[in-house]
Amino acid sequence: MTPTVTLSLQEQLDALQHRAGLRALEDHGVLAVKGADRSAWLNGVVTQDVRALEPGQGAYAVAVGVKGKVLSDLWVHPAPDALLLVVPLAQRDALQAHFERYIVMEDVTLEALTDVTVLSVQGPDARRLTEGLGASCADRLGRGGVDLLVPAGDLDRVYVALQHNVPVVSIDAWEVARLEAAVPAFGVDFDGGNFVQEAGLTARAVSFHKGCYLGQEMVCRLEMRGQVQKHLVSLVLEGPAPERGAPVLSEDKPVGAVTSAARSLALPGSAVALAMVRRTTVDAGEALAVGAAPARVVPRPVP
Repeated sequence: MTPTVTLSLQEQLDALQHRAGLRALEDHGVLAVKGADRSAWLNGVVTQDVRALEPGQGAYAVAVGVKGKVLSDLWVHPAPDALLLVVPLAQRDALQAHFERYIVMEDVTLEALTDVTVLSVQGPDARRLTEGLGASCADRLGRGGVDLLVPAGDLDRVYVALQHNVPVVSIDAWEVARLEAAVPAFGVDFDGGNFVQEAGLTARAVSFHKGCYLGQEMVCRLEMRGQVQKHLVSLVLEGPAPERGAPVLSEDKPVGAVTSAARSLALPGSAVALAMVRRTTVDAGEALAVGAAPARVVPRPVP
């Protein structure tokens, strides 16, 4: 069965914000890390501490290159015989090839699981409503949530189990909820040209106490010196949502660009956006605009 959206946009947002909503992450894939050394090895190639994860837990992390630039973000979910990585599908093959270069003597193998669908249930009731379905924590929209990694043969059963309590939500509702919570998306708000500090991922994705990992030196150096020239900020704008790439202006001069935006249902007549903006401009509190629309920086929630 293929569930469809039956609620209005406002009802979908209410579900995501106050109960739970379901979306199949068709733009994500799964990499399985297997072998006796999988936890210690993975801990050495991602930014988060994943050594103590247990079933039902999940960890948000980033893979970075030796120069500290983001290769991909990912969620790590433990399974009985593997660590399952949910990654952007467009990055899966490149990330697998990158990881395999750093398997030397370890008992580790990587496998792309092409018959697994990632269902994400987001909202404060997500954990309760998915009990018994093998859910693993993955707060993707800032209000609590889980991922379900479902083999093709079990997909209909899981959909049936959820259909009466968890409505399906559209990508439009998902994007509004994401931007209201100021959660950046890989490939949209940041990509392989960014450091983790530019994308504002350190609080969610980086452990500064876990020991060495690939790219750690640059991540730590930037954190200590605070020298990134630009970073993501959350904006509220008057009027309709601007196009992606629209210039952010200060005194009519470009100081950044919108990375994603949507009409806000919580603030009628306004839009919410993420934008990559020059850090010194934001630190100085300079007035901003996108086109003719005034824009103000709002604090990004602490995860």
